[in-house]
Amino acid sequence: MRKKLLFVPMLAVLPMFAGEVGLLLDKQVGKAQVANLGATKSSSFDSISPTGFGIRGGYDVLDLKVAALQLNATWHNKTTGDITTGGIKYGELDNQYWAAGAMVNWKLLVNVGAGLEYRSEKQTWRHSPYASTLTNDSTTQGRTWARVNLGFSIPTPVVSPFFALEVAAPLTKKDASNVPKDFAEALAPQLQIGIYGGIRF
Repeated sequence: MRKKLLFVPMLAVLPMFAGEVGLLLDKQVGKAQVANLGATKSSSFDSISPTGFGIRGGYDVLDLKVAALQLNATWHNKTTGDITTGGIKYGELDNQYWAAGAMVNWKLLVNVGAGLEYRSEKQTWRHSPYASTLTNDSTTQGRTWARVNLGFSIPTPVVSPFFALEVAAPLTKKDASNVPKDFAEALAPQLQIGIYGGIRF
């Protein structure tokens, strides 16, 4: 009986804190780069396109029923891709980030969202035995990304499960130079496509 009495106030308070929690499964798409990292001439390096996942939480600061303004934060796990040139593995590049941003979600027949977020992206690279000129190191870059998603939700009395297709891209991009730091940042993702799902409350 006591548990039931505690549960009723919790249900009453929950609608006051509108927001969401979700899981993002994605493919990060990079761009091929040309650089000279100690070789006799410049080489063309293949793009790096790993898969990964992220955890996101959001809080609606303004809800107009048909649309809501949301503040959100994301943590994305470390992804790893091979740095290759001419079919030879030159090294490995890790990418991991956290993000904070804002998004407007329209609650139409299908849910549509659009927003911006700041990402702090950490790139760590390691050379292979064939490429000792690429010294092991890491760098962190901050970029603003635009995000859009399209999906649907299933209304229920307490929480609403949702699913969406999400696409994101940085507003600034960098091309490689002969400096390993710039080279790694240029190989960072330039597009992200994923499936985002979770619950809204």
